[in-house]
Amino acid sequence: MKFFAVLALAVGLVSAADICRSTGSGCSGNRICCAGIQENNCCNLGAAKSSLIWTLPANSRGQAFTGNSCSGDSAVFKNPNQVTNRCVNFNFNARFARWLVGGGTKRDVDENEVCTEINTAYYQLDGTEHKVQIPEGQAQVVADWIEKGEWQKLAALAKAE
Repeated sequence: MKFFAVLALAVGLVSAADICRSTGSGCSGNRICCAGIQENNCCNLGAAKSSLIWTLPANSRGQAFTGNSCSGDSAVFKNPNQVTNRCVNFNFNARFARWLVGGGTKRDVDENEVCTEINTAYYQLDGTEHKVQIPEGQAQVVADWIEKGEWQKLAALAKAE
């Protein structure tokens, strides 16, 4: 019984990923992420960027979208190996993204899908990277703090694991 519990936990850990946008050009600057997002869940990054940062398991693919709630035109990149903080550039600005296992097939689009909001922020202060949790419903507020450099407000947030 314990074996199956450990196996289920291990499978759950490898089936999550991080999808981030940066505050600078390309993939530079501080990062705002949907950390630990499960496969096939839509991530609302809050602002449209042409470069996104991905941490994905092996044999997966990332998908960025032009429309709301992971709809509209999309671009896909395949990811045969596990990657951490891979910068991927697109020829359009994407505000929504998801990841999927395998080479895959198209999935039906649900334009009313509720997307996961950003839940983690990474910022640099005095040469040290800090990682904080974004409280539920406060994604845009915290994103604004990062854009404006309101470090004291960010420091008051709970540290992320």
